[in-house]
Formats: sequence, structure tokens, C-alpha cells
Amino acid sequence: MPPGIFDVNNNDYEVQNDDVEHHHHRKSHKESLIHFVSNWRLSAFSIGAYAGRIAKPANAYFRWNLLFTFLIFLFISSAIWIPCIPAVNDFALEIVTIISIILHLLWIIAIINALRYTWRLRRFSSHEIRLDLGKNEAGIKMKHLVGLCVYKEPLDLLMDTIDSIASQPNAKEKITCLVGMEGGTPDKEEKKRILDDKYGPKFERFIVTFHPRGLPGDIPGKCSNFNYAARTAVKILRADKNYPLEEYDNNVELIVTTGDCDSVFGDRYFDALEEDYWKLSPKQRSYTVWQSPLFYCINLDQSPFFVRVTGLLRAFFMMGYLIPWNINTMSIFSLTLKLFEEGEYTHPGYQMDDIIALIRWSLAVRRKCVIRAIPVATLSGPTSGKNYVDEWYEWARQIRRWTIGAAEVFHYFAIKFFRLPVSVSISFAAKFVFYYGFLLCIASVYTIIAPLVTPAMLNAVDHGVHGLVIPNNKCFMIIMFGFLGLQYIWFFMVFLVNYLCQPVFPRQTKDKTGFIRNIFHWIMTWPTLVMYCCVELVAFLEVTVRGKSVCSHNASKKDNLVAPVPSKQPDRMEV
Repeated sequence: MPPGIFDVNNNDYEVQNDDVEHHHHRKSHKESLIHFVSNWRLSAFSIGAYAGRIAKPANAYFRWNLLFTFLIFLFISSAIWIPCIPAVNDFALEIVTIISIILHLLWIIAIINALRYTWRLRRFSSHEIRLDLGKNEAGIKMKHLVGLCVYKEPLDLLMDTIDSIASQPNAKEKITCLVGMEGGTPDKEEKKRILDDKYGPKFERFIVTFHPRGLPGDIPGKCSNFNYAARTAVKILRADKNYPLEEYDNNVELIVTTGDCDSVFGDRYFDALEEDYWKLSPKQRSYTVWQSPLFYCINLDQSPFFVRVTGLLRAFFMMGYLIPWNINTMSIFSLTLKLFEEGEYTHPGYQMDDIIALIRWSLAVRRKCVIRAIPVATLSGPTSGKNYVDEWYEWARQIRRWTIGAAEVFHYFAIKFFRLPVSVSISFAAKFVFYYGFLLCIASVYTIIAPLVTPAMLNAVDHGVHGLVIPNNKCFMIIMFGFLGLQYIWFFMVFLVNYLCQPVFPRQTKDKTGFIRNIFHWIMTWPTLVMYCCVELVAFLEVTVRGKSVCSHNASKKDNLVAPVPSKQPDRMEV
């Protein structure tokens, strides 16, 4: 087996308590570990694999996500019950107007944030990174562990992601690449052999793990897979006498980065990360998570309008809300091994490793963890299908998964609420409910229901369609149509941000969508958001009725992100 490649499969990486106990009786744990490694190959060492966790008893139906669902439907139905309340119905029209104004102010904030990050990305593209100028008085060596998880995704797609990591400066000297395969991955041994042969020489270490099925406390998904893979990889590195990661060695800082198998890392991702690392004090590093702005631009120009619009909005919202408001990380992010271990890696009992991550690590340090942007663009693949109907299905399935994951994370946060400082918990709760509840789930549906239902309900209770300031229904409808026109200005800014960021995309990737299709997609942005909201509402109802049983990571298909698309008669309808 070539140096730097480790064979960690279920047969030769098993718990062997007799070996560990035997050494423990003779020596201290550290001495035992060093002695053991010196006598056995790393491909068959016996430190004891992660064997699952004892899940705490929990009610599968009466969970805090019920409160989330209640708040969502209470707000949507307010267009019905507010006009029925005496005295309050006198300014029912003004309430709808004020809510609309607040929504537009929040869009303005997102636009300012997104343009600010766009400027940072463009400016950094010409910036010279000088790591030798960093404040490194202690002589700390920077190392990286980059983890990717895969199940049935195409191997070519995974290899494209690994290529973007292998092309990073000094990858051979400082980057360990970790691929966590599921135990049920088809042809996993052959895929492992292909990956070992190609990438073993390109990284400092290259590790492939197989996540066993049915570990106690695990649910299927990336969270449980990466939890197992990362724990395994860290044990391997600590046991490697040629890798300087002994627990007593404080001169090595291992940065853990998690990614998706359909991603393209920015050309200088790890150098930019290290440069920002040296700007922080040791204390700041202990509660910092680094996030690169993510653009869903892999083959995006070949996607139908609802997929492309969703991809543009997600990138815009990441720069507009998720990073600056410290809501949550997404897909590709980095943190120190110390913080990663203090947060007990990733939670194998939840499906959304990125949404839950910041909460877990904040709990570990008993304060708010901070998201810092790495000014390097990364790319990710949108949902994909073989035909138009398949595209619809995959798009809706992904939204359903995100929504159920967000509902479960809300439950997790609620039960941990008082373990954080009250100000941190209240602030996070407000931002989380706003983003996942109001913005993504309610806003677009509300802007349809409220202008129509509120006047109808006022007539139904013989109040008349007027308010304290708004004199009649005609004036009210003019205001609502004005807000709709204003909304399309904000939608234009979403498309503009994507266009302005394209020059800094990895590999000079371009969104080649034509002018006419861009106009059509811009017009269809509002209907797409409405459809998105409807899928989310159904998903919230589903998790309310079915409870914990719906929580699993059923990843969307990625086949068409690598499959060639015929130029004359495309298999996917490009509208």
C-alpha cells in the first residue's frame, strides 16, 4: 500500500478492547498508543472504531417543531382572524401594509450585505496572499483535514470535487483528504481503489472510510456518515507516528473542513482561510467558523427556471442573511479540530449537519460562535433530473428535506435554549424563525393571501374595507401592487449579484443563460418563491403529523451534473 493511503474498512478497523486494555495496563495511554503504532500498520491498527451512541429517550411526536409549525400557520391565518377582532380590525389594512414594509426593508438589508460581500470577493481575487507575514510567533504548523461524504452520487462528480482540493497550493504538504462512503455504496471497494490510485500521491494523506449501517443512534445521512468518518480519520492521524498530531503537541493546528461531493472549492480556499486565521487571536479562533460564499452554478444554465431561480436565491440569501447574521453555515465550512471535538463532531441523530453545526459548537464553548466569510467563491451543484418532471420532483424533494431538517434543528435548539446565554439564545431564535419561517416559508404566500383575504373578511364582518389611514380597497390594492413592483426590483438585484460574482467563480465557470431566458426567469422568480413556500408548508405539516420518522437525509440526484447534455435535443427542458 502506498505511503499516505489508509485502508479503513469494516473488517480491519474494529473495536479490539483486549489490545487497548493490555497496553493500558503496561503504560500510560500516550505511551501505549505510540508503542502500538510502531508495531502495527496503520491500515489495521486497533484503537477502537466509533461504535455509535446511546440516544436519549425522546418523544417522536410531541416536539418543539410543533411550536414552529403553530407560529407559521398562526401568522398566515392572521389575514383571516385579525379582521374578525373588534377594534383591531380598524387598522387591519395598515397591519398588512406594515408587514409588507418590514419585508421590503429586510430585502434592502440583504441587498446591501450581498453587494458588500460581492465587492469583497472581487477585490480579493487580485489580492496577494502572504502567509509568511502572519503572526506566528509560536511556530504553529497549519494542517487541513477535508471531508467529503458520498453514497450513490456519480464517481466522476466526486472526483471533480477532489480535483479542486488537490489543485490547492501545497496540497501534498498540508492537506489530508477524507472520503466517507456509506456501507451501502454500490461497488465501494472498486471506487476506493480508483480513488486511492489517483489521489494517494496528491495529498499528504488520503483516507477512505465505510460508514457501517445500523450504528446505535445514527440516522441515514451526511451527519452520521461524516461523524463516523471524521472520528476515524482523527484517530488515524493521531496514531500515525509520521503525522504531527499527538494530543500533547500544541504546535500543530488542524483545520477541519466539510464539503459536499458536488462542490468545487475556490482556487485559494485554504490559503485565504489561513490568512484570516492569523488575523485572529487564539481566543477568537476557538469560537470561529469560516464559511465561503456558495454559488449553485454547476450547469445552472441548463436547469429549468425553478431550479435556477432557487439556486440564485440561495446564494444571495447566504451573503445577505446566513453569513452576516450568523444564522448557520452551509455545505462547505471550516473550523479548528479543537472546536470540532468540543462540539462532539457532528450529530449522527440529525440530518442537517450544516444547519445544526453552529448551535452545537456554540453550546460547546458556551457563547455565540462567529461565522467569518472566506472571500473566495465556491461552487455547488443544484438539484437535477433526467427530464422536466424529474426536475420538479428532485427540486421539491430537496426543499422538503431542508424544511424538515430546519424543523428538527429548531427542536434541538429549543431543548438546549437555557444552556446558552439568554441574549445569544433569543437573538438566534429570532433570526432562525425569521429566515426559515417568515422569509422562506410565509412571506410569498402571505403577500398573496393577505391582500385578497383581508378585504374579504372585513366585508364579511360588516366592517367595510377601510382603515385608519387607508381610505378604501382601491387605495389598498394600489399599495399592494406597488409593493409587488418593488419586489421585482429586489429580484433584479439577485440576478445582478450573480452576474457580478461570475468573474471570481472557480475554473472561470460562467452562467451562460441567455438574455431572453434571464428575463423569463426574472419574471418567474415570484411564482418560484410561492411554489417554494407551498412545499415548505406541506413539509412542516408532514413533520407535525409523522414526527421524527420523516427525518432522514434522502439526497437529491446529481447524475445530470456530470452527464453530457445533448446540444440539439436536450434531455432536460431548458426554460
